Amino acid sequence: MTWFYNTSVQKSYEDLNRLIDDVILADDFDREDLRDFDASREAKRFDRAQDDPSSSIFSSDGWHEASVKIRLPCEKEKFVSEDTAPTFEVEGLYYRKPLEVIKSAFEEEAAKGFHTSPYKLFWQPDEDAPPERIITELYTSDAMLDEHEKIRSQPSEPGCNLETVIAAIMLWSDSTHLASFGNAALWPVYMFIGNQSKYIRSKPTSFAAHHLAYIPKLPDTIQDFYLKIFGRSATAATLTHCKRELMHAIWSFLLDDDFIDAWKHGIVIKFPDGILRRVFPRIFTYAADYPEKILLACIKFLGRCPCPRCLVNKDKIERLGNRADRRQREKGIRVDDDRRRSFIGQVREFIFKGGRSIISTWVENLIGSMSLVPTRNAFSEKLSQFGFDFHSMLVPDFMHEFELGSWKATLTHLIRILYAFGGDTIQTLNGRYRMVPTFGRDTIRKFCANVSDLTKLAARDFEDLLQCSIPVFEHLLPEPHNSVVLDLLFELSTWHAFGKLRMHTETTLYHFDNCTTRLGRAFRKFRDATCSKFYTHDLPRETAARARRRSAKAAKGKGASNAQEPRSTQRSFNLSTYKLHALGDYVKSIWLYGTTDNYSMQVGELEHRRVKRFYARTNKHRFTRGIAKHQRRERILRNLREKHIRMQAAQATQDDPPAVVSDHTEQRPSLHFVDQDPLPYCSPESHYQISTSKKFHWDITAWLGKNSDDIAVQNFLPNLKDHILGRLLRNEYEGDELAFTPAQRNAIHIINNRLYRHKVLRVNYTTYDLRRAQDSLNPRMRADIMVLAHEDEPGNPHPYWYARIIGVFHVMVRHTGAESRSTAPQRIEFLWVRWLGRDLTYPSGWAAKRLPRIGFVDNDDPSAFGFLDPAHIIRGVHLIPAFAYGKSLQLPSSSTAHQTSDDDDDEEWNYFYVNIFVDRDMFMRYRGGGVGHKSIREATRSLLDDRDPLDKIPFTKEKEREAQGSEDEMMEDDGEEEGDEEGDETEGSEDELEETSEEDEQEGGDDTGTPPTTEQLIDDEVADEMDEFGYTGLDQILVEDEDEELLPDEEEALGAEDGEEGVINEGEEVGFADL
Repeated sequence: MTWFYNTSVQKSYEDLNRLIDDVILADDFDREDLRDFDASREAKRFDRAQDDPSSSIFSSDGWHEASVKIRLPCEKEKFVSEDTAPTFEVEGLYYRKPLEVIKSAFEEEAAKGFHTSPYKLFWQPDEDAPPERIITELYTSDAMLDEHEKIRSQPSEPGCNLETVIAAIMLWSDSTHLASFGNAALWPVYMFIGNQSKYIRSKPTSFAAHHLAYIPKLPDTIQDFYLKIFGRSATAATLTHCKRELMHAIWSFLLDDDFIDAWKHGIVIKFPDGILRRVFPRIFTYAADYPEKILLACIKFLGRCPCPRCLVNKDKIERLGNRADRRQREKGIRVDDDRRRSFIGQVREFIFKGGRSIISTWVENLIGSMSLVPTRNAFSEKLSQFGFDFHSMLVPDFMHEFELGSWKATLTHLIRILYAFGGDTIQTLNGRYRMVPTFGRDTIRKFCANVSDLTKLAARDFEDLLQCSIPVFEHLLPEPHNSVVLDLLFELSTWHAFGKLRMHTETTLYHFDNCTTRLGRAFRKFRDATCSKFYTHDLPRETAARARRRSAKAAKGKGASNAQEPRSTQRSFNLSTYKLHALGDYVKSIWLYGTTDNYSMQVGELEHRRVKRFYARTNKHRFTRGIAKHQRRERILRNLREKHIRMQAAQATQDDPPAVVSDHTEQRPSLHFVDQDPLPYCSPESHYQISTSKKFHWDITAWLGKNSDDIAVQNFLPNLKDHILGRLLRNEYEGDELAFTPAQRNAIHIINNRLYRHKVLRVNYTTYDLRRAQDSLNPRMRADIMVLAHEDEPGNPHPYWYARIIGVFHVMVRHTGAESRSTAPQRIEFLWVRWLGRDLTYPSGWAAKRLPRIGFVDNDDPSAFGFLDPAHIIRGVHLIPAFAYGKSLQLPSSSTAHQTSDDDDDEEWNYFYVNIFVDRDMFMRYRGGGVGHKSIREATRSLLDDRDPLDKIPFTKEKEREAQGSEDEMMEDDGEEEGDEEGDETEGSEDELEETSEEDEQEGGDDTGTPPTTEQLIDDEVADEMDEFGYTGLDQILVEDEDEELLPDEEEALGAEDGEEGVINEGEEVGFADL
């Protein structure tokens, strides 16, 4: 323990236990082996051993250090050719050869689970329905299938008959701060292998992230070098150009001749199963945030055409989802062709041979209409010869583009509107969010701070805010604005749920595409019908941020020193930004590369924790080299440890901790927090689990006597015996308990007259994507459940009933008499519940765009309280109070069925909303069509009829197209003409106006026809857009000009998108709600 408290504060008790159990108490531990041990010496020996080619435990994919050179341009300085221009050498590139990393990945034990051949996955929901395509993993996507066919169709290598395999490369990179203070940062590039299942690949403990390179940033010494060579300092435009050149010089270095040769001819690798295969590396995706995307795509930041995939004009972005927008994405796609490369070559001649400025009118006239920059793209130079187009690899980034982009901006403007509306709406908003109950282990966490402040929020916090937003915002604004806001929030939540699905079918992708159309309409309606009616200003935090920027500018002598008191600036709702435009590319990307969690930025954010941990172990001098060494050591030691574990096949056992019994009153059916009712590991074949303990029990007669005045326990014993009899006689459950005669009830003998209480009920279920999951239900807090409904309501069907668990019990009974099947003691487990009924006066569902609303059944109703077999539970449900409808006294707080609250309020909410968006599985249970929801598919068929009119337009599935022999066409085109006219009176005129300007849009011209004179100028308007939509990390691509506004302060610019805030568990998915 002394060692524990004298070492790193990052050590935990679990680490100490592992030291004792896995090292000191290990069977092969010998203290003599540690004689003269020196950690530093052993680490050096370890590093040297990696270079030994005869070693069997080290692969050849070690780290190397190199430098790259970039050419320096200078205005009015002419060179004979670009090759004669001065070069600046950037040192400190730490890298691993890509081909060696691929070899190592396919030789590791984990490669036994790699998929060597892609395939199409189909699902047939019904015997009469055609099979439906499933898209989930990269190896079930169109891109990998097409590439696989191309490789199979090309001539084989001479004398080679080996199986051909694609090494599906998925790249990820982003700069991250390594410490809370100072400017220590690392810019890692990670490589993932798409042949591995995403369910394994996304876990940091799987070591699926292969560290490929640590990119150096442009050093400050470049100004000294530039001044020495040219006699003047480099301009901001020149330094920005050098940053782009550095990025592509590094990638040109990484994509070496060996990699290019393997791309063309493949490389023979011996897999862990002992079979030789010819592996062809292929790059499919590159996940990066927007600043890095435009760096890789060689386009301007938030330029005239800000999208790295198409040539949409910025002022046309607001058309998201309509016909003109779809045409633009299809016809105006960016293409890496000879024309583009020729333009770049001509511009570079202007710059180096003609001495033109990088931002001169000559340059702008040639490439400005497409927002290109004069940098040769490394991926184009190296891989275009094989038909690879680098634009296609720049996949959407769900976390930054939606959760920290479009939704964050929408929430920010909603808060501005509430400020403008006045009254106590802001305080009401904050109070309502604080009263939202939690759900799951950490799916929905407690909202503690004021949401309106929008401070210290990570991506998953914004996700939680969206999922719980509808009840919170209800009736904060008067009509018609209330309905407009609720419609927008419903469409945002629906789009978010579709975007986060880990398994898509053809139907869900078709509906996802339609949802994008509806979301675009909802955004425009919100802007025109609601935003225009309120005079909105900066939020207090935005005013403070603006003041900090101006103060910093004044401190640097770039602004007035006698700055006035900051004034709030009017703000409008911006629909002309890239992150909104990107929402229209998700359906296409899912078809090409699988669902968004395949290339989510959150996987890389989790891997950032590893390098930050390594940074703490370095001496902070040349820390990049130290991090590379630590990464290499950890990976090798992990492989050795796994090998050792497999050989030993050791199993560790732990004794259950001693039970602690509280002195808390036993009048409540639920156990107190400190009462220990241990549950062993649950078999996945069991639908539910309750503890076998008999420690906590009541004498039924005595307990009923103490609570004789409690309305909840009226007829408790007769109703319990009716429930037990129904189960013993194996009657089919239809919702209502059968009433038995007194004689039949007397045949039930409760042994010792005891009612055994339990603390927790675990419910196992299969998710929509065929994964095992579990809900833990505790009557003290997370006690709401859903079961299949047993009612016939023509015209208003709903597949579920809802209840709140009062207590989890079991009894030991003996059944005698003529009807008895066995007189042996039997254990009967049951729940005592309080039922909730649906508000039939309130329209809800997908067509109505409202959540289901329910409330407690009236206490006078005989069915208000009852008993339930745990086997009937589908899973736990998240109920959010309908705050707008207030509370009332429904059940006395003295009642054993009254659930205690944090504020000790005797009143209960009149209504609750069922949060159908709480996680992906819940969304599909209300949407219908979940592949894994086989057991409830027939009962939930009514959900398939509750659809928006746009979703009811039929479309043709892939198997049907094949059977008909028709040509392949995009699903979203089916029914487009009819669907766009439905329910949107202004859409037609909008499309007509857009069609007239389509030619101008393709040419990329602007209204003035005058190209901008500088791309570095960041004024208040752009800075506001950056802050509102979360564009960060600009130090990677831009350099401040003398006259430009400063970027938002470091805390706001970095924000939560760097993974610094709101993340506590290693396995937690940043920005994703757990199932």
